[in-house]
Amino acid sequence: MNLSQIEAFCTVADTGSVSEAARQLECNRTKLSMAIKALEKELDTQLFVRSGNNVTLSEAGKAIYKDCENLLVTSSRIKQTCAQVSGEFNAEIWIARDDSLPDDMWQDLAHTMNNQFPATSFNIVLASSGDLANLVETHQVDFAFGVDYERIDDPRITYQPLGKIRMMSVCKSDHALSKLRRVNDEELRNSMQAVMVYLNEKDNPELQPFSLRYIGFSSFDYMLSTILTENAWGVLPEPLIRHHLRKQELAVIKHTYGLTQEDYCMFTSAGMSEHPGMSWLADKLSDYLFDF
Repeated sequence: MNLSQIEAFCTVADTGSVSEAARQLECNRTKLSMAIKALEKELDTQLFVRSGNNVTLSEAGKAIYKDCENLLVTSSRIKQTCAQVSGEFNAEIWIARDDSLPDDMWQDLAHTMNNQFPATSFNIVLASSGDLANLVETHQVDFAFGVDYERIDDPRITYQPLGKIRMMSVCKSDHALSKLRRVNDEELRNSMQAVMVYLNEKDNPELQPFSLRYIGFSSFDYMLSTILTENAWGVLPEPLIRHHLRKQELAVIKHTYGLTQEDYCMFTSAGMSEHPGMSWLADKLSDYLFDF
């Protein structure tokens, strides 16, 4: 039994397809199938139930999946620790972030970080809050920062809360909902809602539309624009809308869940060494959130 066999087993289990697993691992399908068969032979048990082109875990496969996943995480941690001890850090880092915090703040942080750590190239991409954990889990980015909607027990992801972020149900100040002393569920359901949508296929009840009529965006900024220009309401982060509230362009809806709090997190692959630039960035974001 070796790590390549374990990786093949976990990837096939995750994708439900030998072909897709081979594509993700960038290897030959026949070689991948042979690795699975070799693992099954060594363990003397069938790990998958095969039906046409689809494969599902057998009872034995289900029983060992979590341990196999933990082996891969431990292997990654060992490699990252050795890289850290030898002083080797990525010369290029990919960062995903949502737009719950103002763009100008991110631009200032990006420029300062680039000057502080000139040996490293930082690539910062915008993503939906609900996709951040998945982007890290699938190694499309190295780190991610944003509102944590997807908190699950996943040994492949490390969640580091940097602070609380207040989420507000708001509408335009002249919207009918803003005139009500108390808004009930039925009134919200009958009003157009701007909601957050994301590509990750996992169901998330926190991101399900509350209203019967809604329009979805992958960006808080697009939601904000719709709320300001259309007859809609939505749930937005306070740092993004504070100046609109002060100018009385937006009003907080007087509903039971008009004000809630979520964790603002740094998402990291389990076992990955924290680059000094990411430690610096996490501290700056934590200080910023403390002011709210």
